[in-house]
Amino acid sequence: MKTVKTLILLVAFGLFTSHAIGGSYAMGGDPLEQWEHNNPDASKALGEWVRGHKEAAKYIFQWDADHPERSQELVNWAVANKSEHLGKFHRQHKDWPELDEIERHHKPAMEDFLKWCRDYSDAARALMEHPGGLSWASEHLWKESKRMEKE
Repeated sequence: MKTVKTLILLVAFGLFTSHAIGGSYAMGGDPLEQWEHNNPDASKALGEWVRGHKEAAKYIFQWDADHPERSQELVNWAVANKSEHLGKFHRQHKDWPELDEIERHHKPAMEDFLKWCRDYSDAARALMEHPGGLSWASEHLWKESKRMEKE
């Protein structure tokens, strides 16, 4: 129960910071609220990733809320470097302590997330055009996950 409450607080914080620092529109992009509608397959796949990697998702989505420019750089790197693994990106960003934590505790989940970025590259880029886009998505994917658990 504590984990659920923590996740809800993290998501709420991410949504607040997302709107406070960038609003729900990206420069020249679609409204963030349209992302799920415009990318249903990517949205479903990301939701499945969240359900399969809840702790990692919580950490990564919070990282996105705290450092949206870093998570955006990671996603863009993943799309541009389709055959590379997280370790190479980490070696290029030794000054990002969050990557130490991810490599230590969430590496398989992050590798799966990078695969999602590559499999749905246009959707991943569109989501990341919005500061805190992953945090926003987590709110919606969390609701969908809870709805699916009840069915």
